[in-house]
Amino acid sequence: MARARKASVTQSRLAMILYGEQFTGKSTMAMQLAYFKRPDGKPFRVLYLDPETGSIDDYLPELESNGINLDNIYIVYTQSLAEVRQYIAKVKNDEDFYELDDDGAETENVLLDADGEPFRADAIVVDGTTILNLTTRQALIELSKKRNAVKAKREGLVGDERFVKIEGAGMELKDWGTVNYRGQDLILDLMASGVHFIATARETNEKKQVEQPDGTVTSISTGKKIPDGFKDLGYNAKTVIRMFRDDAGNVCAHVEKDRTHVHEDNVILEDPSLLDWQSVIDKTADKKTFVVKNDLSKAVEVEHEILKKETLNSYDEIEEDNTPSADPIDAIKSQITEIQKSLTPPQKTEAKKKLIEEGLPTAIKSVTDEDTLKKALEILSAFKK
Repeated sequence: MARARKASVTQSRLAMILYGEQFTGKSTMAMQLAYFKRPDGKPFRVLYLDPETGSIDDYLPELESNGINLDNIYIVYTQSLAEVRQYIAKVKNDEDFYELDDDGAETENVLLDADGEPFRADAIVVDGTTILNLTTRQALIELSKKRNAVKAKREGLVGDERFVKIEGAGMELKDWGTVNYRGQDLILDLMASGVHFIATARETNEKKQVEQPDGTVTSISTGKKIPDGFKDLGYNAKTVIRMFRDDAGNVCAHVEKDRTHVHEDNVILEDPSLLDWQSVIDKTADKKTFVVKNDLSKAVEVEHEILKKETLNSYDEIEEDNTPSADPIDAIKSQITEIQKSLTPPQKTEAKKKLIEEGLPTAIKSVTDEDTLKKALEILSAFKK
């Protein structure tokens, strides 16, 4: 269902994508969220979802030495996109977090922040969407293997042929569409969480398909770097930054776009600081909040229902248009065809003999005499009984 509001200023939130090669400062910059202040002056509480498994562990002592209370940072190690989305949903739904035991099972202990209150995230970091993309693709490949196993059984394949059929399975076109859909849904989930977020990704070369003179299609690099993993990851984000190191090894940031207008698009920042964006929070701190829910899945369901109704209505109209013709000859032919379809093979043989005995044609397609068709219909009707 659509939502709407009057055009008024609401509280601004960070919605940022950081991408780049390893060791270009993505995690370090993302965790500067711990230095941010809420409108009431208290420090941010950060939910850090870590598919990279240990990407900020070495930075925690530095944060603590700089006065950050680590009780305001909750780190969850998971490489499952589904689990990442479950934690985002907890934030959105204002649910309690529970401490986990060594096996990853929830205990009865509610997670508390530095003030001894139930932990409520002010910001979410998803540090490693490339890994989430990888595990999502692998899960779909395993699904494809199961599909091929079913096909191999149906085809009666055994031995090496069965092995090759199953292990040679790859993602189908619909699977690639599923991956891209889930990537977009992840970002929309983050935007609908009601808190600030940063998602990181590794980088890869952008490629495009080029048709060669001989008709073959090859993939060539455009020379542009893009986030590695989910397609168009940064499309819905407000700010997209590529992290890199210059020739001297210094960390730099290329601000590709920034709808918050903290920095101009396409500017290069040397030794970048996330704290530049604290102003985004401060300037709208006294405004109302407004969060657009992620209704992508619901929208797909709605579109599916609409499409189904339109398709069925169109089909019904076609059925109505295919009502028996007013031409009596066509009507008789239609009845004869239906009877012939209902007869068993022995009945068809006997009916054909009877038509021949009566001097009637056995093929009615070219017959135009109404009386002849009526006689044939009468004979065939007797066999149907």
